[in-house]
Amino acid sequence: MSGYVVKVGKKGELYTPKKLRVQIGLEPGSEFIAVVKGEEVILRKRKTITNLLEEEAIATVSEEEVKKERQKLEKELLER
Repeated sequence: MSGYVVKVGKKGELYTPKKLRVQIGLEPGSEFIAVVKGEEVILRKRKTITNLLEEEAIATVSEEEVKKERQKLEKELLER
């Protein structure tokens, strides 16, 4: 685990060191999630759909399974 000093600007901007940005892949326009735990702030890179598609699959679903679920959802929506 690496520790970095992040500065806060006059308008509340967070200035992150280049090493930190490179380490987690932050680029201009990237977003991150801030989680507050007591006095700690945990920053996590917000994944884009492209990031998620590039990751290894955690499950596989057949075309038939998708069709079944779609039919269930359509039926449920029509009954509302």
